Amino acid sequence: MKFVIYARKSSEGEERQAKSIEDQVATMKEIAKRDKLDILQIYQESKSAKEPGRPVFDEMIKNFEKGKFDGILCWKIDRLARNPKDEGTVKWMLQKGIIKIIKTNDRDYLPDDNSLIASVEFGMATQYVKDLSKNVKRGLNEKVKRGEYAGCPPVGYRTDYKTRKLLVDAERLPYIKKAFKSYATGNYSVKSLAENLYDDGLRSNTGKKVHHSAIHKILKNPIYYGYFRWKGQIYKGIHEAIISKDLFDEVQKILLPRKHSKRDNKKHFLFHGFMHCVCGLRMTAEKKIKKNKKNIHEYTYYRCTKSRGTENCSQKYIREEELDKEICDNLSEMHFDEKMLDLVVDTTKEMGQKQYAYQIDTEEKNSFLLERNKTRQSALVEKYIDGKIPDDIYDRTLVELRNEQATLENKIKNTKGNGQNIFGIIELLTRFFRLANVIFKDGDNDTKKEVLSIISSNLIIEDKKVVDLSLKEPFNHLFEDLKNFKTPKGGFGKSEPILRLTQKEKGAFAPVFRTLLRLLNEIRTFFEENPDSDF
Repeated sequence: MKFVIYARKSSEGEERQAKSIEDQVATMKEIAKRDKLDILQIYQESKSAKEPGRPVFDEMIKNFEKGKFDGILCWKIDRLARNPKDEGTVKWMLQKGIIKIIKTNDRDYLPDDNSLIASVEFGMATQYVKDLSKNVKRGLNEKVKRGEYAGCPPVGYRTDYKTRKLLVDAERLPYIKKAFKSYATGNYSVKSLAENLYDDGLRSNTGKKVHHSAIHKILKNPIYYGYFRWKGQIYKGIHEAIISKDLFDEVQKILLPRKHSKRDNKKHFLFHGFMHCVCGLRMTAEKKIKKNKKNIHEYTYYRCTKSRGTENCSQKYIREEELDKEICDNLSEMHFDEKMLDLVVDTTKEMGQKQYAYQIDTEEKNSFLLERNKTRQSALVEKYIDGKIPDDIYDRTLVELRNEQATLENKIKNTKGNGQNIFGIIELLTRFFRLANVIFKDGDNDTKKEVLSIISSNLIIEDKKVVDLSLKEPFNHLFEDLKNFKTPKGGFGKSEPILRLTQKEKGAFAPVFRTLLRLLNEIRTFFEENPDSDF
């Protein structure tokens, strides 16, 4: 009789205790030698048998149908099938004599045997897969309920193989933080951010560049602020958060509208997006080339879009160099006495004491809302178990409640200690406000763009002049306070001002522009949550 050896081991985790393929083949060769069997071919396969569609197994079955072989040697019968379809194929071919014998480590299966024995053993193998699947799913669900992430660790995290829990990957942690903070500024596309992170040293596990599509997934993943998605739901994780919920939300505001944008293919101009013409329309930018006998020069011009017709706007082009000087001159005009600035900062700090009691009330209010949210979640689950609400309403409501839970927890976290640092932040921004014109004048293009992002919300251009430079909060309030501030009687006294910056220190703000933008967002959030603030 002509025999084949079939050895299989699942490539998945369900059969870690099964003998290796090499061990199976070695055992079957010993049996063949002992029983003097003629082995024509050895089939080896690393694939689960819980679903039909094993290429090597299918090839072996076709060769049996062609009459090339008579019998199969395998370690156990569950190596052949663990699903009803393959089980039926093997049993049918055995009963018809196409397969004349199946020989395993502990018994033989023949065509004239009672098929009940083979059916029971095949059935046990199939049931094992079903039970295993249920147990795995149940285990994963329990893990998720405990707040443990059940998937492969995303970039920025790694798995502790002893506890099977997520730990922060210290090597990639700075890149994840930078990805969110940089994108939140609005100065990067996903593609340019991926390039920037690659230049900084971010690599995949294989040492290659992390593609911008992977960066896009990172920016959308709630796992980085302490929650994670599982089967369409949001769960609070026990792993350490890398960023705040506020920063994540800021990124989503920028990311979602650009989901299908082709902005990456457009040219980028230094001041594009910052300006309006005096007629009310946006300013656009374009490059023009001028040639002379010796050289070719390329210039950038900004002009009104004139989308309402040229008869409604007579404004002309302004070159980028002229616009740069105009912005610098406008920033230079925002010059105030240092002692006056110091006095404003002192006054601001005094007001901070008045905010403390209000922040305590805010924290208590948010804590109450958080407890109510958790109670509503528990009630929702009970109603769902009792069959009182349909699946779609349950899923939608649970997602809403968990998003609200994450927001409330973030507010409580931000409120704690806010009274101690928010006015320190204002002091830092006041320092920056004083030096904005110097930093802009001496900075490169990226620096100039970031200074404008921090300070201004809009520039109005008329007759090649900046006639209005609109300030963002809180700079607009600070500017008005400084203009209306009255010097106290008797002058400022002999006390030294708090804020003293040397010429060398003026460049200290350059590497922290993104931090300043984040601080601006913190201040806006603070005053949104504290509408009664006197600042």
